[in-house]
Amino acid sequence: MLNDALIQSAPGPCERWFDLCFRLIILVLAGLWLFVPPAGDSRLPPDVKAAATQR
Repeated sequence: MLNDALIQSAPGPCERWFDLCFRLIILVLAGLWLFVPPAGDSRLPPDVKAAATQR
């Protein structure tokens, strides 16, 4: 009886692949979120060429 319950509750191969792919996608997105800098946080100095030109 216990063996039948374990067999029925075990996920099929398709469910295991779906779960594995889902976890992999979540890990990739978390890695991108951690290692890619935000778009508005640029550390470059402002371009001052336009301010230094003479009229």
